[in-house]
Amino acid sequence: MKKKFIIGAVSAAVILGGAVAAGAAKNEYSKAELQNANQKMITHEEAIKIALTKAEGHVESIELEKESEKRYFEVEIENKDKEFEIRIDAITGEVLSVREDLDDDFEKTDKSISNNYISIQKAIEIAEKEVGGKVTEINRDEDDNQFIYEVELKTSKGEAEVDIDAVTGKVLDVEIDDDGDDKNNDDDSDN
Repeated sequence: MKKKFIIGAVSAAVILGGAVAAGAAKNEYSKAELQNANQKMITHEEAIKIALTKAEGHVESIELEKESEKRYFEVEIENKDKEFEIRIDAITGEVLSVREDLDDDFEKTDKSISNNYISIQKAIEIAEKEVGGKVTEINRDEDDNQFIYEVELKTSKGEAEVDIDAVTGKVLDVEIDDDGDDKNNDDDSDN
């Protein structure tokens, strides 16, 4: 009887020890993740400046990404015939990679309007002023033959998306998603 009790006690200790070790490992991972999150990141504007030292052209988009607990900015730049994807460490500002492709996007179709875009920095300012919060992603796109900036932000109310006319800077649409509830606030009052 004592042997069964000892075997049971040893088994329980092994299982309990494994659970404690797993919990400790998880806590260490969380501490490392928190330490990484507390480091000061470079701004979108700084990432754009760094990217433009590696490639000339118009900034098409900038997005804050996270891969294997490492945060980086992915900046897409287009010029006449090439498209660049530049990854920049969000903490150190170090260029992680530069990828170059031939450009086959809409920029080739209308060169006259491409010089009239508001800057990506101006689009960020407009979006942040409209809803408050911090930009997480911005893309320049074509929607119904109109060039727009699609700006995604994190706000105190939740995630927001602001569409801005890429030529005039006018806010076209604001969508705020507060924890799963979709709200669509169209800015049609100026029409």
